[in-house]
Amino acid sequence: MSLNVLEENPSSNRLSQPREAVAIRSGQSVSAIIVSYNPAPDILINISSLRDQVRSIVVVDNGSRSSQLELLRDARSKYEFDLIENGCNLGIAAALNAGVRKVRAQGADWAALFDQDSRVDPDFIPRILQSVRNAPAAAQVGVACPVYFDSETAIMTPVARSKTGEILAAMTSGSLIRTELFDHLGTFNESLFIDYVDIEFCLRARRAGYSIIQCPGAVLHHNQGQITRHRLIGRSFGTTNHSAARRYYITRNRLWVLRKFINDWPWSRQEIRSLITETAKILLVEKDRLKKLEAVSIGFLDAFRGKLGKRCNL
Repeated sequence: MSLNVLEENPSSNRLSQPREAVAIRSGQSVSAIIVSYNPAPDILINISSLRDQVRSIVVVDNGSRSSQLELLRDARSKYEFDLIENGCNLGIAAALNAGVRKVRAQGADWAALFDQDSRVDPDFIPRILQSVRNAPAAAQVGVACPVYFDSETAIMTPVARSKTGEILAAMTSGSLIRTELFDHLGTFNESLFIDYVDIEFCLRARRAGYSIIQCPGAVLHHNQGQITRHRLIGRSFGTTNHSAARRYYITRNRLWVLRKFINDWPWSRQEIRSLITETAKILLVEKDRLKKLEAVSIGFLDAFRGKLGKRCNL
C-alpha cells in the first residue's frame, strides 16, 4: 500500500486547499468519526478544528437530549458533517461501528476517531500521516495515536508501553485506524458497551501483527475527567473519581479482556497492577467508596460469568 503522504512543512498552504485536494496529495483519504452524547456547544469548535484536515466528518449521536440534538442538526450544513442519530445510548463501540461503516462506504483509508470534547491543532492529521510514513515498517502500522494533553490539569497522559518502548494500546480519541483492519479483525466489540473498547481492539491488532505508533508532533487536547490530587505517606497521586456505574464497567471489561489476552504479558502485567492500585485508591481517598466497591465486586462476578452488554445506566 502506498503511503505517499505530505511532508511536514509549517509554511505550506495545504490546509486552505479543498479537502479533496489534500486527500489526493497525501495519497491517503482520512475521515473523522466523532461520538456525541449530550454535547456542549464547544463540540462545534472541535468539529471546525478538523474540517479542513479530513475528507469527511461523521458525527454519531448516542441518544442526546432534544436540545443538544437540535444543536447538531442545525449545524450540519454550516460545518459540513453527516449526522447519524442512534436514538438512545447504544454504547461507544456501537457508535464507533456506525461511523466506521459510513466512512468505509465513503472510501476512507483511515478512520480518525474522536470524543466530543477533543480538539486538535491545525496540522494534526498531516503530522500523524507523516509519522506513519516515517515508521520503520509503515505498511504494518494499524493504529497511529497522538500525544494526549489534559486540558484541565495541563498534564501529558502517557500511553501504555512495554519495557522495550512498544506501544501496547492507545485511547480511542485522536487515534487513526487503517480501515482495512476492520476487514481483518472485525469491528469494535459492542458487548463491552463502554470502557476497554479501544484497548481490546488494539490488543487484537497487535496479536494480528499490526503495530501501534505515536506521533510526538500531534497533540490532542482533551478532558480526562474529574481528576483530583492527593498526598499520602509522603507520596502524591491522582484519582479519577469515576462513578460507581463506570467502576462497574471498568472492572468488568478489564477482567474480561485480561482473561482473553492474559498471555500478552507486557500489557496484562500492567493491567493487574493498575487494578490493584485503583482499588486501593477507592478505599483510601475517593467518595462513595462503599457504593463503588460494591460496583467493583459485581463487575468481578459478571466478568467471570460472561455477562456483558449494557448492565446499568451511566
